[in-house]
Amino acid sequence: MDHRNFQKVGDTLNFLLKKAWGIRVWLFILSIASGGIMITLNGCATDSGSYHDNKTYPSALYGNITKRSFAYEGPARNPVIVIHGLLGARLEDTARKENIWGNFALSEMMSGGKFGRLAHPMQKGKPLKDIHNSVQATGLLEKAEILVMGVQLQLDNYDILVKTLEDCGYVPNTKPLPKNKHFYSQFIFYYDWRRDISENAVELEKFIQKQRTYLQKEYERLYGIKDYDVQFDLIAHSMGGLLARYFVRYGGTLLPEKEEENLPVTWKGGEYVDKVIIIGTPNAGYVDTLLELTEGLRLVAASPAYPKTVIGSFVSYYQMLPNAEGKHIVWEDSKEPVDYFALETWLKFKWGLADPKQDKWLKEIMPEVPTSGERYAVAVDHLDKCLRRARQFKKAMQIHAEAYPDNIAVYLIAGDAVLTNHTLGVSPKEGLLKVLDRDAGDGKITAASARLDLRDGGDWLFFTNSPINWSGVYYFQGSHMGIMNSEVFGSNLRFILMGLPTPHQRCTRDEYMNLIKKADEYQNGVRGK
Repeated sequence: MDHRNFQKVGDTLNFLLKKAWGIRVWLFILSIASGGIMITLNGCATDSGSYHDNKTYPSALYGNITKRSFAYEGPARNPVIVIHGLLGARLEDTARKENIWGNFALSEMMSGGKFGRLAHPMQKGKPLKDIHNSVQATGLLEKAEILVMGVQLQLDNYDILVKTLEDCGYVPNTKPLPKNKHFYSQFIFYYDWRRDISENAVELEKFIQKQRTYLQKEYERLYGIKDYDVQFDLIAHSMGGLLARYFVRYGGTLLPEKEEENLPVTWKGGEYVDKVIIIGTPNAGYVDTLLELTEGLRLVAASPAYPKTVIGSFVSYYQMLPNAEGKHIVWEDSKEPVDYFALETWLKFKWGLADPKQDKWLKEIMPEVPTSGERYAVAVDHLDKCLRRARQFKKAMQIHAEAYPDNIAVYLIAGDAVLTNHTLGVSPKEGLLKVLDRDAGDGKITAASARLDLRDGGDWLFFTNSPINWSGVYYFQGSHMGIMNSEVFGSNLRFILMGLPTPHQRCTRDEYMNLIKKADEYQNGVRGK
């Protein structure tokens, strides 16, 4: 056989490969006359993947099984509750019908005493739970509108998360009910994020009981199922994850008034919950809380700071300070930990509310208090109550308990692509704060804090050492809000919700099959009448 014929075949094939034609090869016949060898390449009628294809794709394709799950409406699908994080709800002065949080033009906030009303109200000698003003949460902050140097910026907030859930069949209760749906299955829990997290756990329980009653009535009407044990899946972002975890442990129970009193871990919230999915949550706290409590809050880099006196009034901020055992706030010279939960430290360095030079803002917050000395005394009293509540909350979240009950699965979604403030140094004389190092995170919350990894500041082990028995941990390369802004996030969230049963659900699979069958039979019977 003439080797030149083989050379021609090779040259021809190389030519085709180099041209990288993207079309199907339907029929390609090369005849080698001298040897009588025939090579035939038959293309298929449909595309097929290549073993060597290294492309990535921007969006997912959902198969028939998944599409059927998306379309399913019935009691076998758990409804979801979306719980936002810090700053995540609109606040309105209900007495004056004025927006207080949700439109972030500094000039607007400075007019009409809005900064004073944005602050958590303060009153000496009263428990935090009994101090209120006319400002209330009125809805989810789906988009943030920020005015910077005359330029209006509109930033995605929770609209992406709500839409992701809506696209796979969870009907949000913030919109009119679609014609092809019979009831809502996505409930938005918005709350006053300034207040004590345990206070909002009380409100969450009321909210869940209300939605549970609503769904039980719908299930009886549509499927003939009376008093169905409706279970919810919680999807909680940032501080909302702390609220969800507290609720699962203690239900709607307020922290005791006395700091030395402990709550028993009852898992009462687990009576209503199957899955808890927390996203970018500071389970071990985060150091930016102290920076913002002492320097003020900038929503974006170029924007003016919201006054530290206003930020320092928010009870919830202190509950997200770093856990003390993590050693994230240290003396700049000795690297020994600072006791930043002690009132004396704040008074010594005039941090936040303990700064007597902030009377301009205190006067706006407390116009009814006549003198600067009296206003300062109220501010220090409020600071003391906030620090006490923070110590109490940290302790409640760290009380040892057995692993989550089998009916509850806990998943974490976190970011690990942004260098994130990890350790602060405090100058011993002036109390000035300096970032000493950064670690992987989402720009606000480190990955280690999100998974509550005790190796961070403690003894090193090869595997994660967390008191939370995670059912799954997923990392995405995004910022604190950007974690949710990807198709990969959406695909994984949908599968966790609709594809992964809890241990209890796995053991009761036959019950779910019978439930689906019973509901279908009832619906068919109703239609047939």
